[in-house]
Amino acid sequence: MPGQRNRPALSVIGGGLGAGKTSLIARLLERPDMGRTGVVVNEFGAFGVDDVVLTNAAPEAQLALLRNGRVCCRPGNDLSEAVRKMIAAAGGPLDRIIVETSGVAELSAVLARIGSDHVLRGLVRLDAAVAVVDATAQSETRAEHIACADRIVVTKADLVSPGVTTDLKRRLADMNPLVPILDGQDAPGPEELFNAGLVNGTTGEVQADTWLRARGSVHVHDHAHDHEEGQGIRSWLIETGPQNWTHLTQQIARMSRAAGPALLRLKGIVTDSDDPRPLALQMVREQIYRPVRLAPGTGDGKSRIVVIARASAAPAIEALAERLAATRMPS
Repeated sequence: MPGQRNRPALSVIGGGLGAGKTSLIARLLERPDMGRTGVVVNEFGAFGVDDVVLTNAAPEAQLALLRNGRVCCRPGNDLSEAVRKMIAAAGGPLDRIIVETSGVAELSAVLARIGSDHVLRGLVRLDAAVAVVDATAQSETRAEHIACADRIVVTKADLVSPGVTTDLKRRLADMNPLVPILDGQDAPGPEELFNAGLVNGTTGEVQADTWLRARGSVHVHDHAHDHEEGQGIRSWLIETGPQNWTHLTQQIARMSRAAGPALLRLKGIVTDSDDPRPLALQMVREQIYRPVRLAPGTGDGKSRIVVIARASAAPAIEALAERLAATRMPS
């Protein structure tokens, strides 16, 4: 994957209003190993506050403010233009760019918007999506937000009882059983929060297992759900042999149409039956990212696809698994 390692790693940190996103980022910027970091703040309002806080925390940091907005749904290319200017003004290569979403933005929608912005994808490599959850405002926790995260950080746990925190973490694990849940009081560093992308930021190697977060060897599905009747979040691991790329994309599109908005996220490392280079694919909501060709020999010859969706999408996803399972897996 030439050039990927040299691009800044773009990570998105999202959460509700007052959840503690800015405080988390400010602590990170104070660390010496975060010196080559840029931050894009997406404020909902005409006057930026978070960027002032971050400037005080790290006066030398590269900062950009996008006002009045949900970067997920504003027309135009505000984010890619802000990132382009930030990289040009940095006076040297940036290691990382953090996007702090506004408190009203949906994390999955932001990721979908990034996937559709080919200019932005040419400037950066997508790394981690971090969901910040306020332990004192659990009713504001949105399942779609949690299900699309690569890391979850619980904040303000010191303001509630240990039992409340334990119950919250259990519920978050039900919504997304495949990701680490971190305690904001422990001041997690970049090694815990980031490096969740397809390419390891240190070695430049493809880290397929870390990226997929596929646990176990369940062939059709591995399920989990939250406690909303009929609306629980589930995860599926579909494991097959090599696939014809054209046929696979048609089947995924068919599944997506049938699942509708219940489909939240899809990731996969697919062995191509017609090319020695496996493909990495990703989909957030209805937005399909451009697939990435990996080096020949990556993986073990199997194709693995992880799907996270609401339970109502189960028939569409399990039908996809059945259609793909017609391909014999290598022994």
